[in-house]
Amino acid sequence: MNELKAETIINAGIRIAEKNLTSAYIVKRGDEQAGAIFVKIDTLDGFAKLFSRNIKYDLNIDKEIIEFIDLYPLKKITSQDIDKRISKEIEIDRDCWVVEIEDKKGFNAFENLDC
Repeated sequence: MNELKAETIINAGIRIAEKNLTSAYIVKRGDEQAGAIFVKIDTLDGFAKLFSRNIKYDLNIDKEIIEFIDLYPLKKITSQDIDKRISKEIEIDRDCWVVEIEDKKGFNAFENLDC
């Protein structure tokens, strides 16, 4: 397995967001090689979504799959509560990355990355 660098994944997601005319920026820069990746989607209505990178290996296609898991799939969370969770994650892992996307529809540019 040859894991993609975190920075490469971040740059790809930001480019996709910008192609969709969405603001996306790095809130916290992490380790270039690795480190957890968190993506906050601010829907600009006081609420947000939080996703975390998950890497799994698909034996059927003999390839690593990068997916971003919604950490609160069944709840509507305030942007402020998401920021608190991110702060806790940073305390645990100083090498993590945090990207914020502002999109009223909640589009996650990282969701379908095919890296």
